[in-house]
Amino acid sequence: MPDSLVSLDTLYARFEAIASGRTDGDGWAAHEAVLDRLCANRHVAEENGWASCAVERLEGGWLRLWGVRPTGTERELIPDCLSRSR
Repeated sequence: MPDSLVSLDTLYARFEAIASGRTDGDGWAAHEAVLDRLCANRHVAEENGWASCAVERLEGGWLRLWGVRPTGTERELIPDCLSRSR
């Protein structure tokens, strides 16, 4: 299934499975798919008025995209653009 059709959480799960040796695959390609999705999410968020968008590394190594909604004042996790298009 193409990376554009699976959720960010699924992309992370695939990356972690490869990194931990539970499955075979190209770990760099899996990591790149996560980065590409975060970039796409940022683009969609900024088109929809989100501000102060930034990728931050969470405990455990995952990267997450944070920003401020157009109607908000607090930073929050920006949702995966795939979940908004369905």
